[in-house]
Amino acid sequence: MRDRGFYWAEVLSTEQLTPSFVRVRFGGPDLDDYDAHESPDESVAIYFPNPGEDRPPAMTNIDGVWWFHDESDRPEGRNYTVRRIEPDGTLVVDFVAHEGGVAASWAQSASAGDTVLFSMPRGWYAVPEDTDWQLLVADLAGLPALARIVEGLPKSARAHVIAEVFDERDVLHFDTVGAVTVDWLVGSGNGHGPGAVVDAVRAWPIPEGNGYVWFAGEAADSRAVRKFVRRERGMGADRFDIIGYWRVRAEQWLARYEKVESVVAAAYTTALEQGRTEKEAAEAYDEMLEKVGL
Repeated sequence: MRDRGFYWAEVLSTEQLTPSFVRVRFGGPDLDDYDAHESPDESVAIYFPNPGEDRPPAMTNIDGVWWFHDESDRPEGRNYTVRRIEPDGTLVVDFVAHEGGVAASWAQSASAGDTVLFSMPRGWYAVPEDTDWQLLVADLAGLPALARIVEGLPKSARAHVIAEVFDERDVLHFDTVGAVTVDWLVGSGNGHGPGAVVDAVRAWPIPEGNGYVWFAGEAADSRAVRKFVRRERGMGADRFDIIGYWRVRAEQWLARYEKVESVVAAAYTTALEQGRTEKEAAEAYDEMLEKVGL
């Protein structure tokens, strides 16, 4: 059994996969006992070295919680999908190569031997057994997870994909045995202007039978999609997993959020105390964000 709640990960190689993605392969002895998550949208928080350091500080365990408890040297970190685990144990992560940002800058300059820290993995994708169809939606940030989901679909699965990329060269070919149709939205969203995924979701003719919706992308779009499937389509909470991976103008949003954080956080906590599920509590959190203008 692993004695600590994080992994050191060493860069093995990097590759400019498409104009918008840098692929980094990670290995090293500490990943030999990597405990993969069951869901295909498996995600780890990746922490990067502080300026002047070769690797991030180690997490510490206080009362069973592994975290950077010393704020003075807490490193920057971002969440990323494990795109693939190769037969030799190599972990593949595709980074969006946008201008600015700690993670993007690190990935574009990374070289073999560089060391980062991985959190323990988690995931969201969970399809009920009686599902007849799936709607899978993502922008660039969610595309690696979407690709892994599609590639792992069984032959019996029927799914429709809506994927928004900014550059036509980022369009992927999905190698899957599932019955999959794809709509590519090219040249919109992804921090370059208004996105088109929400309208595309609303316009898609929902089939008969039991469905499941998975979304990963910009946070405001995730809220709009959640409201649509929950309120207008009446889908139960077990019928969707909708995750905000990033946020437009994040710094400005955070500055406003800090002023109402206690109120918004209380909505989530109260929902849990009332016996609601984590997903239902997240809805309450989202509703409170909307009420306070966020």
